[in-house]
Amino acid sequence: MNETTFEQKNYALFRVIMGMNMLIHGGVRLFGNHSAFTSKMSAMFADTFLPGPLVTISSYLISPVEFVFGLFLFVGFKTKLSLLVLNMNMLMLISGVCLLQKWDLAGLQMGYVLYIFFLGANIKNNRISIDGFRAKLN
Repeated sequence: MNETTFEQKNYALFRVIMGMNMLIHGGVRLFGNHSAFTSKMSAMFADTFLPGPLVTISSYLISPVEFVFGLFLFVGFKTKLSLLVLNMNMLMLISGVCLLQKWDLAGLQMGYVLYIFFLGANIKNNRISIDGFRAKLN
């Protein structure tokens, strides 16, 4: 019998928690006042060497990426891809806060990076998910 293990259940909860975090993080900004968020980002980086259009494009991408890949992570769909994309998003965010010398935020964001890394390192336990269900069908 193919019984679900504690590790698989625990992994599913761990994955769902991060997925919900990213889903809500992106969704609140995306479906709230997204233009205010992008304006705030542009103002924050105005005194840096980053070109304004690059900051604007990045700020428009952050929320949809968090929302879409947070949703994917929440349900366990394309989990590996979601983890890679979310970690790339964290790379962009950490680069920005370090450029602004907001070391407290950089430290906080490193916690997200570790969380995402842990999910990737333990992907073998991703059985309670859409990916796991699809693997059983094959």
